[in-house]
Amino acid sequence: MYQVTIETEDGETCSFECGPSEDVISAGLRQSVILLASCRAGGCATCKGECTDGDYELINASVQALPPDEEEDGYVLLCRCFPRSDLHIVVPYTYDRISFEAVQTNWIGEIKACEKVSSNVARLLIQVLTADGSAPISLSFAPGQFVDIEIPGTHIKRSYSMASVSGDGVLEFFIRILPDGTFSKFLTNEARVGMRLNLRGPAGSFGLHENGPRSRFFVGGGTGLSPVLSMIRHMKNEGDMRPAKLFFGVNRAEELFYLEELESLRGQMPNLDVRIAVVEGAERNGVARGTVIDLLREELKSHEDEPDIYLCGPPGMIDAAFAAAAEAGVPREQVYQEKFLASG
Repeated sequence: MYQVTIETEDGETCSFECGPSEDVISAGLRQSVILLASCRAGGCATCKGECTDGDYELINASVQALPPDEEEDGYVLLCRCFPRSDLHIVVPYTYDRISFEAVQTNWIGEIKACEKVSSNVARLLIQVLTADGSAPISLSFAPGQFVDIEIPGTHIKRSYSMASVSGDGVLEFFIRILPDGTFSKFLTNEARVGMRLNLRGPAGSFGLHENGPRSRFFVGGGTGLSPVLSMIRHMKNEGDMRPAKLFFGVNRAEELFYLEELESLRGQMPNLDVRIAVVEGAERNGVARGTVIDLLREELKSHEDEPDIYLCGPPGMIDAAFAAAAEAGVPREQVYQEKFLASG
């Protein structure tokens, strides 16, 4: 048996034993140390951490969840990590997000609304219910996390980040409609108010970091707006007055959504600035022509400090944002991401 030490971003640690034939997540569960994880199949990146000491073997880790450059830098997916010596692993979340007792992760949800809000985005509202489905409850989660939603009558699940905040009572999602997407077809053809479905979660380590008074930049590409919107709403509810900027971008004007709500949020938060970009289409009031990365790069040139940057969107946007941050001298450890992965 080997000793695995987990260090959280606030400097706390916990340790447990792990045999060479079991992965770190499973070993933790066996000893009631419940680390953040979701798919447990090496595909979602929820359990990503950095191994700073020790030897291990990675088995069947998806390159989308763990790119080769990150693997070379010592990052691992804990559900695919098998120790070959004692390990010291740093995880990107605080100690209070580790649980030491059984946590309920399976829920019943009821659709309260399902509507198209742009040419390729649907807004889905789900009320979480008690285990017997008899009463509504509020699901507790950290801003930036996601849940798995199962299509009724199937075992097909998809993961979506909440745009709402914990305590709202109803979970709000923005979901991209894809022409051949299985979940997209469900939303378009089958979903209706009152329908019940199975949920699993919450999960995910993407979330806000407490790094003092530094400014926060939030970058959302398309439906990547969801988790960063949850973070901004959390800041409003907590009375967090540090400077914040939201950069929201889409490809075409007809893909824009939630603009009135963003304007309302800006009016309620004097510390929030909102910038919107469209790649194809004429520049108009409040909407710039170009990419969301163009807006980010321009703002970083004139910004006085090196902000914390939170990114959610397609891989190309994420990579471009990291490059823009590097050009502006923002340390890589101040850039946090949730990258869209392939469905299924």
